[in-house]
Amino acid sequence: MAKFSRPTSPDTLLTSKRSYSIWAATVASLARTPRNLDRPRNDVSDLDLTAAVIPEMRKELVELWEAFTLNRSEVSRYLMDPKKEALTYLLGFHLSNLARAQGMLRRSEHHMGLFSWLRQQPRPLHIEDLGCGTGALSLATLDTLMRDEKKVPCSIELVDKSRAFLDAALHGLQQIDPQAKVVTRQQRLDEYLGFESRKTDEANDSIVWHQLGYVWNEVSHNPKTTQSLLKHLAQGLKQGRRLITLIEPASQDMARGAMQLRDELCQMGYQALYPCPHNGNCPMLERTRDWCYSEWEWQQPLLMEKIDRILDIDRRRIGASAYLFASPDIAMALRTFKNAEGHQGDAIVVGRPLDEKAHRSDTRKFNYLLCTAADGLVKEPTDAGPERLRGVVWERMEKPVVTPVGQTSKAVGKTVRSSDKPAGRTGSKPAGRTSSKPAGRAGSKPAGRAGSKPTGKTVSKPQKTRK
Repeated sequence: MAKFSRPTSPDTLLTSKRSYSIWAATVASLARTPRNLDRPRNDVSDLDLTAAVIPEMRKELVELWEAFTLNRSEVSRYLMDPKKEALTYLLGFHLSNLARAQGMLRRSEHHMGLFSWLRQQPRPLHIEDLGCGTGALSLATLDTLMRDEKKVPCSIELVDKSRAFLDAALHGLQQIDPQAKVVTRQQRLDEYLGFESRKTDEANDSIVWHQLGYVWNEVSHNPKTTQSLLKHLAQGLKQGRRLITLIEPASQDMARGAMQLRDELCQMGYQALYPCPHNGNCPMLERTRDWCYSEWEWQQPLLMEKIDRILDIDRRRIGASAYLFASPDIAMALRTFKNAEGHQGDAIVVGRPLDEKAHRSDTRKFNYLLCTAADGLVKEPTDAGPERLRGVVWERMEKPVVTPVGQTSKAVGKTVRSSDKPAGRTGSKPAGRTSSKPAGRAGSKPAGRAGSKPTGKTVSKPQKTRK
């Protein structure tokens, strides 16, 4: 079987103190004075004020959670006053969305030095956040970028149909980098993409980073908007200097939609930086029961634990269908900068199927399903070490003798049939701490901005409707 060294992982704290403080300050800017506040508002810190706001928003939190995770087709019935909706979403979903984005960006920096490379470029960075919601993706990008003393000139374009969400995103970004030039555009995505005059000098002269956070699951049902978005990304590819973040819920249907978009972008000419080990077609799309997503352990801030108790969920392990792409010029520059291939050629954990023999003997053991460039999907034996999260790289110690799914292994004389349930074929039950409600949408925007399923110690089947 394949022999891989145990991977090192940058998964640590996914919510910085700065992000946590900015989140509380943004909540305080939107919230009314809580009735249960025992001191004058001016004498209360933002975090203490937020703690007092949470129990008063219990009803709204539960309703919005159910709208986004249980009954998305009826989401319009749950919509409330725009400012209250933005506040509710900020409380229930923003920090978990931020943590998912941070997790992906940290792995990208760990394996290919993306942010170290960006800090050395003479060009400024222009972030285009399409359907920005509360700005979780842009905030995660800027927070990671600002951790070094070397500052990168940055401009940000926020696009969303909700003024309340735009204001919340703007408030956070201005606190994290007061010098960043931020433009807000209150438009539907099809309106924004329909006007070529929207392009700014910053976008034409900069490294452009397109942010697509929980957007594709909404626009993919609209052929006109879909084509406009793909055309927009293709035009950027011709100019070069392009990055794309794509994050979608980890549920089966939405994750597979993201996988299909991933293939389209690679066929267009973009190169996958995370998590994929190659730019060919995704092998997990070949079987309808498979889907791909990443996982992170999240050391939650105290107030998020309080919100999880209200929602009766556990998000100490979070997941998302998360991807990072680059135009060929940036991908080549990163390989030269790091003197490595990044993820290309590595084996990536994409699943953890239960070992069938161990399952029959009531022993909870699992295999790993790895995605490789040379051999496609490969199973790793149960003695491969401690549990590893989806999306983690397994670096090869030597050229392995692998057992591709669908072929016979000479080492063990056993056929790994394509009908065998892949461990963790991404669609397999995420090993997750149990939750009576689907763990929800981690989207950066409301009404269809969705989160993904938390997973934990108990192996539980993900809810297909949950974000």
